[in-house]
Amino acid sequence: MEQIVDVLLSRLSQKGLSPEEVPWLIRDVLNAVCGAGEPAMDVVNRRLAILGWNEEILDGVTFDLIVYLAEKRGENRAEYRTEPPF
Repeated sequence: MEQIVDVLLSRLSQKGLSPEEVPWLIRDVLNAVCGAGEPAMDVVNRRLAILGWNEEILDGVTFDLIVYLAEKRGENRAEYRTEPPF
């Protein structure tokens, strides 16, 4: 999982994002995905552009990495909640 995060951070820094901007972008991407129902990159990119992000900030690989990490995070939280506390 750490390698995926490293690849994501590298891709975003190549696009000019500072480390401080990455959490904001990820939040906006996830909000756009939730609002779009079925996550489609072109819809998410339009929503990001409305929020002031560069229209080319999100490519297919970067989008997939963010969605994958969000899904894994959700799975980890679900596993934690369903396991007995002892």
